Amino acid sequence: MKNDVFNFNRFGRYLVTDTKNAINRYGISLLVLAAFSFAGYLLAGLFSSVVNGSWYSMPVAGRVTIFLFVTTIVLAMGPAKMFGFITDKKEGSDFLMLPASPLEKTISMVIISCIFMPLAFFAVYLSLDMVLCMIDINCGDSLVVSIHEFRYDSVAQVARSMQSDESFVLTRPAVMCDDVAQFVLIFLLGALLFKTSKTAKTIGCMILLSVVLVMIAIPLLTSGAFDVLKEAIVNGMTPDEMLSEFPVMAWITRHPLLTDFISDTIVNVILFLLIWLRVKRIKH
Repeated sequence: MKNDVFNFNRFGRYLVTDTKNAINRYGISLLVLAAFSFAGYLLAGLFSSVVNGSWYSMPVAGRVTIFLFVTTIVLAMGPAKMFGFITDKKEGSDFLMLPASPLEKTISMVIISCIFMPLAFFAVYLSLDMVLCMIDINCGDSLVVSIHEFRYDSVAQVARSMQSDESFVLTRPAVMCDDVAQFVLIFLLGALLFKTSKTAKTIGCMILLSVVLVMIAIPLLTSGAFDVLKEAIVNGMTPDEMLSEFPVMAWITRHPLLTDFISDTIVNVILFLLIWLRVKRIKH
């Protein structure tokens, strides 16, 4: 019996074709942005040579700042560049006629957006940074070394301060990967929902949603907190005794990274389902 929902052979052929199309749509832009690791370093050095008469080797802090800024741009723009055409009447109609199920198309989009695109960008950007540090001895550690050491030290510190399972959080790469995937999935959903100004409208919706959630969450979280705080002051309660009044909050406080992983996973699953429903119901 033919499976119209998911077929591995059909999906494999579609993923290859979809990846090639994504490269054609966003490959050059991604390479140009990834090359900013070299261009930014070179421009800073040349500017310093002209103004001060000496070469300026950009420190790790400056390179990390540029890396995070460019990464944000790449991940935010990528989904709209690669799959924004789907909402276009002409090109979107061709997409609907492709021999693949909505589930296969959705999984392909997610794999390309959340795995292939970030890996390609990180590989090029970080490789160029390593080459720079090999050429310039005053460059310091490469971003790969610096980010790894920062992640290890900071996560370990959080784990110890929160009495969390340090061995769990230090060996789990999803500490950051699930956040990257969530960020990309949000913009992928926006690329499929909006017809114009996809990235800008997605950012606007994120800001609006954040404001609404904060306005809802603050009254809920503080509904009984003031009474407990007043009682704690009167009775001289310790912080642990105060947390015992809020079992859920106490568990979250002691397992911050596990909580982050669970919450990110739930949100990512919801985003995937919303993207699948959009692909399934899109019409021109």
